[in-house]
Amino acid sequence: MARVNADDEGTPPSTLLRLLWRSRTRYALRPGPRPRVTADDIVTTAVQLADESGLQGVSMRNVAQVLGVKVMTLYSHVPGKDAVSALMVDSVHGDFRFDPQPGAPVERTLRRLLEENYRMLLQHPWLLEMHTEQPPMGPGTLSKYEIELTALAPLGLTDQTMDAVLTFLLDFARGAAGDHVRRLRSRVDNVEWWESVQPYLAEYVQPDEFPLATRVGSAAGAELGGAYNAEAAYRFGSDLVVDAVARLARPLKR
Repeated sequence: MARVNADDEGTPPSTLLRLLWRSRTRYALRPGPRPRVTADDIVTTAVQLADESGLQGVSMRNVAQVLGVKVMTLYSHVPGKDAVSALMVDSVHGDFRFDPQPGAPVERTLRRLLEENYRMLLQHPWLLEMHTEQPPMGPGTLSKYEIELTALAPLGLTDQTMDAVLTFLLDFARGAAGDHVRRLRSRVDNVEWWESVQPYLAEYVQPDEFPLATRVGSAAGAELGGAYNAEAAYRFGSDLVVDAVARLARPLKR
């Protein structure tokens, strides 16, 4: 379910868009009992499964089992799993909340915007696998975009630069979150790994052969407890990202 492009299933874009904007579509009332499940139920269940088990735990069969219905019942509401994937992404985007404080320092606004995206990705790590250049253009995704642009608008940037700045922030948050998730999923702790390789490095690596690598690597390893620390890299990098964007905005604020 990692793809969100409906073309993979032959789902027409018009069908996907109608599903994404289903809250604004008027459906004729059908005679008979109310349906046992709705598209919203399917999406909510799929998101819960993905949060608990990752995308590999999400299938039409698993969703149907949780909802207590037959698989074919789901297909009366959604055309298939790729459509559900798009709906999942848009649903999570719709929960994105960021309320910029008027008059707040640029750096504070940028940091909060970065942190909220980073937090969202850690809360729903499966989103990292769903990233695409063709996002689901539903109300949730557009709402998130509008909120983020509203936060960046006071920077006084051109529309094109504002969009590029947002992409820059989101790309950094996504990369950092991916590193953090991979660390959490690793079976070997960084400290354990470092302690296991150090004796062999001492045997094979001559300091005069790799002087900078030896000196810098030893200093960094001692501080980070290993060759790499995802959280430390995010904190250090976020400072640089925020400062770079703030500097871009300052000349326009004079």
